Amino acid sequence: MANLTAAQKHSIELTSMQESENTTQHLIDNPNRLIPTPNVNRDSARDDEERWNPLAVDPIASRFSSYAAFNGKEIVTPLAPDRSADAKLTDAHNQLRHQILGQFFPCTGAISAFSQKSYRFGLYPELACDNAVRGVCHDLYEFCHEFPGVDDHFITFIAMFRDPVIQSEQHFEDILWNQLQAMHTLDSNFFTWDKSVASDPTNHHFSFSIGGRAMYVIGMHPESSRLARTRPYPTVVFNLHEQFDRLRARGKFETMKQTIRGREMAFQGSTNPMLTSFGENSEARQYSGRAVPADWTCPFHPHKTDAT
Repeated sequence: MANLTAAQKHSIELTSMQESENTTQHLIDNPNRLIPTPNVNRDSARDDEERWNPLAVDPIASRFSSYAAFNGKEIVTPLAPDRSADAKLTDAHNQLRHQILGQFFPCTGAISAFSQKSYRFGLYPELACDNAVRGVCHDLYEFCHEFPGVDDHFITFIAMFRDPVIQSEQHFEDILWNQLQAMHTLDSNFFTWDKSVASDPTNHHFSFSIGGRAMYVIGMHPESSRLARTRPYPTVVFNLHEQFDRLRARGKFETMKQTIRGREMAFQGSTNPMLTSFGENSEARQYSGRAVPADWTCPFHPHKTDAT
């Protein structure tokens, strides 16, 4: 700007300020949309991050992000390495880890993920509130980027919530689907449904999709009738569907299923009546953990662009 007049410099500065104000106002007016990249040089690392995490530019999502891992000694926060883990997050994780690795816990996949430390987790505000929806979506995008494929290790993401106080299995089921519906509404601005599964919850090949990847969802809460799904905190577990497809391709899925059912019999004295293999019935019926009746209607509705 050495050859510009003072008046020209002042005009450029005013234009730059106005562009910054317009960008901020755009986020406020359109919280579900990406901010257009301004015509300025930006840090390449942030540019790369936005390719896999469109909510990296959303201040609400970033504020309520809680992406955490356990290194065998302590909780670490990969997205904010200098930040100490929240006391409630530490407590919630300790309880969950003790439960999963305790005697006779049925799910061998969960036991494997916790033993190998191939799981990620977070603690969020009230289940189904906007802050929780944005925070969980933000962290699931990070999870999908950190684990672009699956190998022989089970990987899982566990979202725990501070509230509400769960009154019944029906209460949890209602707000679980509110959370998933709101996540899909936000996610559909950026990603399409995973084409390997159906988006129609009545379809026997339905599976939830986030970040373009199919997820098998498990709800856990203090009022669950299934002991393995009983948790002090409302909890939603997201398992990448592709790891189950890998097990089927290798002929190991049925063996694992029978092992889990045998352990569940030892744990509770009965097996979960809702559990079926993928393709036998819609897995939407399994998500909340409640024994839903035959005429149950899933409250989830995919966006028209994702309807399959």
